[in-house]
Amino acid sequence: MKQVLIRQGDILVEEVADPVVEPGTVLVRVAASCISVGTEMSGVAASGVPLWKRAIAQPAKVKRVVEMVAAQGLGRTLDFVKG
Repeated sequence: MKQVLIRQGDILVEEVADPVVEPGTVLVRVAASCISVGTEMSGVAASGVPLWKRAIAQPAKVKRVVEMVAAQGLGRTLDFVKG
């Protein structure tokens, strides 16, 4: 399966393992997709910025993550942040 990845400000198309379909979930076959110049491209630009610089620029988000770790634990917070 091919997947579009964003790494350090670059857009890559790579072959990845097929996802595991678990009970209660579905796998959707996508015929076409696109990367818009709006939301997705801002994410591409941000991916080239080191994490520490993004943290300094957005202290409210850092506070929210710290609070989430305290309330829900590191594992659930990482899952949430990674999307």
